[in-house]
Amino acid sequence: MTLPVFRSLFIEEPLLTFGDKKQYIDPKRGLLAYGPCLYTDRRPITSSIRLGIIGSRETINLAQHWITRCQGEIPGKPKNPVLFQTFPGFTRIFGNDLLILSECIEVLTDSEIRQVIRIADYDQRVRSAAKLFTKRISNFKGREPRPHVVLCALPQEIVNSCETRGEAGFRIRVRLTENEQEILETIRKHRANGQKTLISFDEESIELAEKSDLRRLIKAEAMQLGIPTQLAKPRTFTSDPKDKSVQDEATRAWNFSVALYYKAEGYPWKLADMTAGTCYVGIAFYRDRSGLLENMRTSIAQVFTHTGEGLVLRGERAIVDEVTGCPHLSERGAYRLMTDVLNTYRKQMRTLPARLVVHKSSRFWPEELSGFNKASEGIELKDYVAIMSRGIRFMRKRGKYPPLRGTVVQIGIGNYILFTKGWVRYFGTYPGLRVPTPLEIVEHHGDSPLELLSREIFALTKMNWNSADFCIREPITLAYAREVGKILAYVPEEVIPNPEYYYYM
Repeated sequence: MTLPVFRSLFIEEPLLTFGDKKQYIDPKRGLLAYGPCLYTDRRPITSSIRLGIIGSRETINLAQHWITRCQGEIPGKPKNPVLFQTFPGFTRIFGNDLLILSECIEVLTDSEIRQVIRIADYDQRVRSAAKLFTKRISNFKGREPRPHVVLCALPQEIVNSCETRGEAGFRIRVRLTENEQEILETIRKHRANGQKTLISFDEESIELAEKSDLRRLIKAEAMQLGIPTQLAKPRTFTSDPKDKSVQDEATRAWNFSVALYYKAEGYPWKLADMTAGTCYVGIAFYRDRSGLLENMRTSIAQVFTHTGEGLVLRGERAIVDEVTGCPHLSERGAYRLMTDVLNTYRKQMRTLPARLVVHKSSRFWPEELSGFNKASEGIELKDYVAIMSRGIRFMRKRGKYPPLRGTVVQIGIGNYILFTKGWVRYFGTYPGLRVPTPLEIVEHHGDSPLELLSREIFALTKMNWNSADFCIREPITLAYAREVGKILAYVPEEVIPNPEYYYYM
């Protein structure tokens, strides 16, 4: 039997730029050695990062202790110090400290918390819990000095009551197991491909089970107030070392600190080798709660510059195909969304892009391509790339580890798989628990070569400023589109969403 031969190539790990234009592949080591990057046309953060805190007396105390802890060194794991690095302290990394504003601490009383958790109706309970926080956040809007970021320290009673749905005292587990998450993701991919399931499947109910709407409600309201937020459960601040579901303390400190720095309008790092003048756009759809139709969808565009700065735009309502159930844009909707994208890019960068790259997690419809092209007639270089994941996997012939991150394999004409997760030479291991599922380029309209498209996708997996992780699985253009959409679902249609990406993180 003759085995098929596949053409492949390897993409080297993308470099990131830090302070003094120094470059390195690892966000943590780069920050430690060189500090955060500074843009020549942006104001650096020279003073303390001001924080407000909302929570119960207990969680406020936990948050204050944790923030103090993050000012100093937190040891990593000695068994694998490269993968689980010591956190050297916020001031050493970023050059400034975290300052809790005493006038911006708001206490949720025990009676307020009890009143919320006693509400029988789940949806009303979640909305009431969100209001406990959003009313306090609105108090900060007129205060001086104003906090850069508000930390919402969720009481455990709120976490328990708003992450479960039940009636007559019955509690229902809502945290999906890994197998359930994998099944859900597979069904979503099948839906995106136009495949139907044999069993009636309520995707909205499963999505609700995945994550409580409490976070989305708070984010949506705080975004309209113009105040970035950081939500944290008690186990973020203190946890049992035996609890394997919680990251080690140093990793939590890294992620917490990078997110706070970015939300305070700092830029931890940027991409080193991306072509200047390129506008990257991720197109996705979300279920609109204000729609009268059950499956009403609205489009969303996530815009990123070649340096990684992110903006969010809400588009028009989608057309849902009657046969496949897949949403897509009309030619008019595609034209208007891309026009908004380019106007936003020009406002941010003071010029139109020289090249436009559009990532979409489903195939492009002819009317979408037509609308995008009409809106971008003045841009010569354009690439439209459909990135999906259909579960195709390759194994290494020797060894117990999966293929290297950066491996690209051609499996058909114009069809390639990309291992954005895998064995990493820098770590000398595979930093994952399960066999990684690669991404797949299933469609490409444009003239750029495969190597450039792949290199860009790999680079954009390193632009998650919500953590200090080495990389994420999807490019940032698509990685959080679903969650951003669920936040936008709570923003009234007459309200123009705040475009800055840090409000949605």
